[in-house]
Amino acid sequence: MGQTPRLNTVSDASLLRASHIVPWAECDDDAHRLDVHHGLLLSALWDAAFDAGKVSFNDAGEPMFHPSLGVTEKALLQANATAVLAGLSPKHLPNLARHRRRAGF
Repeated sequence: MGQTPRLNTVSDASLLRASHIVPWAECDDDAHRLDVHHGLLLSALWDAAFDAGKVSFNDAGEPMFHPSLGVTEKALLQANATAVLAGLSPKHLPNLARHRRRAGF
């Protein structure tokens, strides 16, 4: 059985972004802002969709797509692919839950 494809398998580092899960203005304090579990490594397109609340991730790292996301945008994000977010730890989960609530998932 092969490995599950990962969402951040972009090999060109210039196309990757350090994405904050919770907007800095909404963080509890500076320690929260700088916590490594407050960040995700996403491609520029996924980062923009994540920041806009159009995508999020469940606790297993599987992508979730907001109903307002268009068909074209889903296709660009390869919404039908079975991929998961790499590098999640249990310490990411409270931040992801907060992102999902904020985005209306």
